[in-house]
Amino acid sequence: MTTTLEAATDSRPGSDLKAVEKDVTSPSVGLDTRVSTFSGLAETYRDSFASLCGGTIERLLADTPDGAHLDGGCGTGALAACAASLGRTVVAVDADPDMVDISKTVVAGAVLEAALPDLPFGDDTFDAVTANFVVNHVGDPRAAMRELARVTRPGGRVAATGWPAQPSEWGLLVAEAFAAAGVVPSPSPNLSPELDFERSVDGLRGLAESAGLEVLAAEELTWRWEVPVDTLWRGIAGGVARAGQTFLAQTPEVQLSAERAFREAAAKVTHDGMLGLASTAAYVVAT
Repeated sequence: MTTTLEAATDSRPGSDLKAVEKDVTSPSVGLDTRVSTFSGLAETYRDSFASLCGGTIERLLADTPDGAHLDGGCGTGALAACAASLGRTVVAVDADPDMVDISKTVVAGAVLEAALPDLPFGDDTFDAVTANFVVNHVGDPRAAMRELARVTRPGGRVAATGWPAQPSEWGLLVAEAFAAAGVVPSPSPNLSPELDFERSVDGLRGLAESAGLEVLAAEELTWRWEVPVDTLWRGIAGGVARAGQTFLAQTPEVQLSAERAFREAAAKVTHDGMLGLASTAAYVVAT
């Protein structure tokens, strides 16, 4: 459900679709930028792609116990707010100060600026630990998972999601538009091979097991992202993740062409201004 523009393509309209598709549908270009930052983009993310990431919240909460709950990499606070509404004692952390500020407006609990793999908590602090599309963004995924395990009490649960490598429907839609507009791919900020992990259910399972956790379930989660066309495009045009950053790096002429191509493609699959896009996440819950 994410994307990566790596190979150089012809900058004229009709750029190679395969190259652009790799940039907008593989794990390093969409929301799964390997070493990513949402600095300065918190509000844009909240108003666009946050609803996509929210598709897994119900499952993460269903598979974790009540009590003290840490949401690591809380983003704009949707999961943490839901956990608090269940009566859990919630602490939420995020590395981005703007995300922290937004989360403080919706989360009934402590919200702190902190980043994996260095959390300001003692060992065995939380009954439930969630990391919704977080370990796929950090610089050292294994160290991040070890830290999540460290702060989880014996018998507690860690639930984590990540974007798999296969193309997403939203990413394919954007890739088609980018290719038609002659979007020029951008360099890929992938992790080094020794730090990276396979972007799949098995890869996420491996991270949990390498942290000393016992995996209780490892599977794909699927849902449909119901999103207005304007909302999805707002995230791209606003620079969210690799797809958005690639868009902003284009000339004004190419940007206009990309938006035109996107809206034409989206119109073919839109119902009353809404897109219904199949979405998939790798998921693991462990203890």
